Amino acid sequence: MKKIAFAIGEPEASVWNQLPSSCQDLVAEKAIKAILKGELYPTGTDQLDLAITLTEKGVSPSLISQITRLEPSVFEDFLS
Repeated sequence: MKKIAFAIGEPEASVWNQLPSSCQDLVAEKAIKAILKGELYPTGTDQLDLAITLTEKGVSPSLISQITRLEPSVFEDFLS
């Protein structure tokens, strides 16, 4: 796997910096792969999978909703 660097401006950077680094890596890898294939990310079951993963990593429900486009009620059962 090859590491790449990218730059983002505000306010996106402040959202990005709220994610734990392991979540940043996961989201970046999957999003870039999808973009290069001409697909959207996350969609379908990937939305729920990502929401669950982010929930397990302690990411706030509002940030999860912003990233996955899911309402918290969809993944709130996975909140600790």
